[in-house]
Amino acid sequence: MVKRNMKKLLSVLCICICLLGLAGCQAVKPVDSETAGVVTEYSQFLTQYLLAEDADMYSYFFQGQLNGLDDFTKGGAEFTESVLGQIGLKVEGNGFISGIDSWKKAKEEIGGFVSIEGSNVQYSTKGDTLIVDLDVKFEKRDAVVEFIYKDDLNKTLTSYAVNVNYTFAEKMQKAGLNTLLGMGTVFIVLILLSFVISCFGLINKAQAAAEKKKMAELAAEEAKTEKTAVTEEPVQTVADEVYEDNDELIAVISAAIAAYEAENGGAVTMEQSGGYYVRSIRRRSSNKW
Repeated sequence: MVKRNMKKLLSVLCICICLLGLAGCQAVKPVDSETAGVVTEYSQFLTQYLLAEDADMYSYFFQGQLNGLDDFTKGGAEFTESVLGQIGLKVEGNGFISGIDSWKKAKEEIGGFVSIEGSNVQYSTKGDTLIVDLDVKFEKRDAVVEFIYKDDLNKTLTSYAVNVNYTFAEKMQKAGLNTLLGMGTVFIVLILLSFVISCFGLINKAQAAAEKKKMAELAAEEAKTEKTAVTEEPVQTVADEVYEDNDELIAVISAAIAAYEAENGGAVTMEQSGGYYVRSIRRRSSNKW
């Protein structure tokens, strides 16, 4: 029973989630013809005359005040908004100047302006901006010039860009180059990392050798210090021992001589021995006993 209730609850939750997802998928708001005409006209004028740097247009509208797109860049955002506002174009200065850079970069590849082949106007997903795509033919290749306007009273131009039309082969070539560049960069980084990691072993060996050398030096210094501190006892030779025991030996031998003389009828004391005294005893090297 509990399992059945859980299944029912999960089913209800799934249905609610699906309904919420469908509610969030709203259709793109349609563009009325009047609005589409206004923004398309603005876009065509900008592409055909202003961005193409038509000398007659600059002379007619600006009366020598401007000679090309570089004057907008030099003048800055406020200057651009003021000058274009005089001819009825409402733009954001920074957005317009940024678009000039995109236009110039693309112009090196697409060449000069030739004609406008078609246009398309639609709202963005949020419905707060208008997107105008112009299919433009240039000298070298075709491109799509995209303009973005605010959906306000003046239809303020916020930005624009040039999207070059590439063939399938060119797109694949670019994709291959990008892939090769990305993978090559990754492999180069991995090789560098492996080289750095391999150097760690050499660093450890060098540290171990330095520590070993240091320990050997410390051990040598300690041994030297101990050798200096400890006083060596003198080595006692056989001759020294003999000379140290001379007094005892003299007494013993003298007594033996006196006893020998007494037995043989001689003097009993040292004074009666005729002045015979034992002064020292020295071992002969040839004597085996």
